[in-house]
Amino acid sequence: SNLPLEILLMILEDAAEPMFSQKEKYDDKNPYATALSLCLVSQLVRRITLPKLLHTILLRRSHSVGMFANALRIQKAYAVEKSDLFFDYTSVVQRIWIGNSLEYQLQDSELAPEISVLVPVLLAAPALAIDCCYLQLVIQSVEDASTSCENPNVDNGPSFFPGKTQSLMIMGHTTSSRIFQTVQKGSGFLASIPHLTYLIDLPFDSDT
Repeated sequence: SNLPLEILLMILEDAAEPMFSQKEKYDDKNPYATALSLCLVSQLVRRITLPKLLHTILLRRSHSVGMFANALRIQKAYAVEKSDLFFDYTSVVQRIWIGNSLEYQLQDSELAPEISVLVPVLLAAPALAIDCCYLQLVIQSVEDASTSCENPNVDNGPSFFPGKTQSLMIMGHTTSSRIFQTVQKGSGFLASIPHLTYLIDLPFDSDT
């Protein structure tokens, strides 16, 4: 191609950006499809595409959480092998959305190991949106990981939670506050987040 490199980069980045506002249902057309295809072109194109692909992570069901956890496990193996395919997801992920689908729901005991793999990325993302069904599991996994990194023999006194999260949106299905009753009192993770939003999924015929 005779295109200048700068123009080619702009075209690749624009093509790789997921279209979450698409008319088609996500099950019919994966918003990440174009970016995933571009990643197969070459290692160079993959390096250009991944930041756009990973900017916003949409995990619509528990099965998606497991798939993303497996991708992180693969990257960890690449890092150990010092492979050229290694890419640090934490450096580019800006937003993570963890939703809930009753069709593909896993038990907490099955999902906990997958959520724990996501912890480094969760802590690195400035914006999170989490379905209330997963709230306690995510908080517990994040705080367990933070506690395991502390030296029990050293008293460092009060400290900021080691995360970059600036906003958390909790998606609920009720106006009741009981979803917060399962959250451990004094949660350092929640206390460290400046902006907290509770979004209620109301039925279509609601007058609220």
